[in-house]
Amino acid sequence: MEIKILKKEDGYVKLNIRGTDPHTLFNLLRVQLLSDPEVDFAGYWRNESFYESIIFQVRLKDESKDPIEVIKLALENIRKQTEEFIKVSKEELAKYGIALKAGNFQLPA
Repeated sequence: MEIKILKKEDGYVKLNIRGTDPHTLFNLLRVQLLSDPEVDFAGYWRNESFYESIIFQVRLKDESKDPIEVIKLALENIRKQTEEFIKVSKEELAKYGIALKAGNFQLPA
């Protein structure tokens, strides 16, 4: 994955992101950002071929805040939610004799 800052102003950032799945992470990130009351706008669209490059933008309501820091916080929140989901899933699946290892379900024999 390659990330390039195309534009950064007070309370705004526009990124070009290449070499990744355009929906899986960035739709999740967009939704997480929009749940933050400080975020005025978060969205992305394809640039060139959809699977080659996307443009991701974030605009904050308070222009004195750094949108890169808000993105970092949103990614940290996603990481914490993912860890919690994995923990709870492992516990629940263990009740049925199913182990979750390295992204694969190990079914009991």
